[in-house]
Amino acid sequence: MKRVGRSVPILTLLLIGGVVLLYYVQLPLLEGFEARTYDLRMRARQGMKKPAGTIAIIAIDDKSIAELGRFPWSREHFTALIETASAAGARGLVFDVLFPEPQSSAIDRALAAAIKASGRTTLAEAFTLAPDGGTTTPLQPLPGLRAAARNLAHINVFPDDDGVLRWTRLVLPHSDGLHPSLALAASMAVLGSDSFTAQPYGLSVGEHTVPTDGEHYLLINYRGPAGTFARFSFVDVLKGRVPPESLRGKVLLVGPTAIGIYDMRIAPVSSNMPGVEVNANIADNILAGDFMHHGGLEALGDLVAIILLGLLVALVASLLRAAAAFPLVVVITGVWLWLNLLLFDAGHWVSIVYPCLVIVLVYSAVSYLRFILLDRKSRQVRAMFSSYVSPKIVDQLVKNPELAKVGGESRIVTILFADVKNYTGYSEKRTPREVVTTLNEYLAEMTHSIIDHDGTLDKFMGDGILAYWGAPLPQDNHAELAVSCALDMLARLRQLHLKWQEEGTEPIACGIGLHTGEVIAGNLGAAGKKMEYTVIGDAVNLTFRIQNESRTANCPVMTEALYERVRQLVIADPLGPVLVKGKQLPIEIYALKGLRSAPSGNQQPDRRLSVPAPAATLPTRSSP
Repeated sequence: MKRVGRSVPILTLLLIGGVVLLYYVQLPLLEGFEARTYDLRMRARQGMKKPAGTIAIIAIDDKSIAELGRFPWSREHFTALIETASAAGARGLVFDVLFPEPQSSAIDRALAAAIKASGRTTLAEAFTLAPDGGTTTPLQPLPGLRAAARNLAHINVFPDDDGVLRWTRLVLPHSDGLHPSLALAASMAVLGSDSFTAQPYGLSVGEHTVPTDGEHYLLINYRGPAGTFARFSFVDVLKGRVPPESLRGKVLLVGPTAIGIYDMRIAPVSSNMPGVEVNANIADNILAGDFMHHGGLEALGDLVAIILLGLLVALVASLLRAAAAFPLVVVITGVWLWLNLLLFDAGHWVSIVYPCLVIVLVYSAVSYLRFILLDRKSRQVRAMFSSYVSPKIVDQLVKNPELAKVGGESRIVTILFADVKNYTGYSEKRTPREVVTTLNEYLAEMTHSIIDHDGTLDKFMGDGILAYWGAPLPQDNHAELAVSCALDMLARLRQLHLKWQEEGTEPIACGIGLHTGEVIAGNLGAAGKKMEYTVIGDAVNLTFRIQNESRTANCPVMTEALYERVRQLVIADPLGPVLVKGKQLPIEIYALKGLRSAPSGNQQPDRRLSVPAPAATLPTRSSP
């Protein structure tokens, strides 16, 4: 885990730095995803921002074409419309229609007169953009119409690479100055202003300030899908079907909404939005002062979100298990999306894609790193313990490797030491092969007994066996398991005696000592060379010493410390105090004769603990 702890900060910082770099590089793929999330957020809040009501649309729609004939119409209809709207008290008329060619001198003069008489009409012009970003000579209305109009405004649109209209350019530079857009002109008409002031990152119309980027692009804050703004059919206004009070005080944008006229735009909130309604949205933004911001403050917010979310997810992924980390990361992502929507509703376009990208990358990378290193740790734990503890305990250690503290910790354990009686005399009378064969059979059965009782086989010491319970995993019933195992070892040894007698092999006998006490348990040795999980301490030495007493008692012996833990479970006789080497005071020991009942706990089935009393009698042998 230390390696995980060292690697996670480096990996996290690298990934955060990589996402920040991508943020500034602005890859088209990621920027496209971000733009799509803008559209989704815009649609999610449709209807929340209502138009101010000062902008209305005079629609050149299918109904008007059906009654007035194929478009373009005679300019006499536009003359009549201007007169009708002016008489109704409209605050302004803004045409999203070009009048670049003459129709007839009389009709054109009549239209110019109506425009001049209204004193509130803005006409459209269109620029061709040069390759260097500049503008060429615009397509403008006839000179007479141009002279009569209050303002001229460009109708150029600037969709993004995917064709969606998210931005508008409020002014276009030309040799004779800055030309306003149709929407800017409409807002100027509402505000009663004939001019605007351009600033490096904004425009001023009267007391209204419009934030833009350096090229005077404005992010459009759409009010809703097509049809959100009040709309009147051209022919209905022309023929007096619209009450004058519906037009009074409004700036009227006149433009096509019929699909056949091909002035439909793809907007974030609609795949078919008339260009005239796009301009209505922009004008309403300016009048309400309700803008979508995507500038320096939002960029700072993006960077802060990338860094903080990356660090937070790294912390969660490195400290918690996957079962807890993954749901928490999902919650963190959900909270961030909720905050993002709140910011969006407040008019701030803060990135979703890049913070979510750093969440995914950091979580995936840290989780993978943990998996690789913990998988290696699990293999090490399995290799370390599988040969001398039960598979059940190995599985627990693999799942919780921190339970086996490397380096040593104090534990209360029960220790068992078994040693073959008169091993030296036994081996002198037989060939090494015979001794090894018999000893291996004995050691194998004793090992199975220890493992079956969830003990830890520490080591073979020649013909001796050291085992313990309570480490590396804590075991509340370590004392019960140890005494049960000692009796089971004798039962297995009896079965070996029967086998050896049938084979004509002289049997061996063993003595067993048991003690409960405090030890230091952990991995000891030379790191990277040879390490061994073991227990050390005075309790281990004492177990070695009292095992000698089992030779004369002819049964397993245990200390008083162990007896006090299992006295309700075992049948035992006191053997009195014994003075052992290394101790100044005598040690009370007990002879283990059998079990009264199965030990508590669910780690051992009863069948393993059901040892009859006669099992306590050890096989005898002649003295050497």
